[in-house]
Amino acid sequence: MLSQQSTTGFYKAPVCKGLLGCMFLTCTAIHVPMIAHLRQYLACQIPQVIISGQIWRLLFSRLTFIHTKDLICSALVIYYFRIFERRMGSRKFSSYLLGTCTIATILEICTVMLLSQFDIDYHNGGYLPPGLYGLIFPLYVNYFLDIPRIAVSSFIGVPLTGKTVTYLLGLQVASTSQATIISSLCGLVAGIIYRKNIFKVQRWLVVPRFIAKSFDKLFGWLLNSSEPKYKQMGATLELQRQEQTDILEQQYYYNRTQEFRQQRGQGYSERLVDDGVNADGILGYFLRQRQRPTENLEPSQENIQILVDMGFEHARAVEALRSSSNDLETATSILLRQ
Repeated sequence: MLSQQSTTGFYKAPVCKGLLGCMFLTCTAIHVPMIAHLRQYLACQIPQVIISGQIWRLLFSRLTFIHTKDLICSALVIYYFRIFERRMGSRKFSSYLLGTCTIATILEICTVMLLSQFDIDYHNGGYLPPGLYGLIFPLYVNYFLDIPRIAVSSFIGVPLTGKTVTYLLGLQVASTSQATIISSLCGLVAGIIYRKNIFKVQRWLVVPRFIAKSFDKLFGWLLNSSEPKYKQMGATLELQRQEQTDILEQQYYYNRTQEFRQQRGQGYSERLVDDGVNADGILGYFLRQRQRPTENLEPSQENIQILVDMGFEHARAVEALRSSSNDLETATSILLRQ
């Protein structure tokens, strides 16, 4: 998840960066002995806070997690879910968090009060578990529906995908107690309600534009991140990993062509070197070569053997050479793009 090549930091994700900073600063503050007394402000007992008018405790209880393991798992999840902020834009993403967190909190309060009517106490006297459940778990709805499932491995017959670790992190955060399970489920329901725009929540739970601009002017210098040097940036982690794999593959095939230089003299590998020693130059050369006209020729055994030595299957090599009229460069390009 934190690979240097497959991630791009918090570029175009200042809200997620601010959430992580707030979480770590608040968690550190409540564990420092000198100011550990601030932990009491995270306590939010239902319905006493409503009766006493201390609604601010609802906000404070959403600031951070008490347990360090929940903090770390949630930080990784938020770091990954920054892809949604890039897709939506910071203002729309903030509106999404505002709407889902508000709905999730209302659902939690209603659930606690409903359970109390049946003398069921999962919350130790009505205390809501502190944490960002109403911010994190609604995003799992979008994550499940919008991010493609790509199998990368299997374990005892169970397929593992690039999304498995993210789900396991969310399960770890949700399974701390019975109260956290309820909070997590309320967050999921809130995500469904907001996505389906039930009761037109997307219209009335919106961050005003002037507030967004004010926050950008006040904290933009602190939260904005510079554009990464790695230019290719997929919309999902799976695409970013694929881009990294493509670059490594291109570099590998370039190294293979270098080995053929001694065998083929000034053949196609020499022309690749003239185009540049980086992967972009090689790929550009392949794409340009695909445009040139070729004659209708049958694949030669020499070209088939070269492609097989490069790691391609014999049948695919023959098919690619036949499609390119025995042009080795075009056939290599076809196989790479497949």
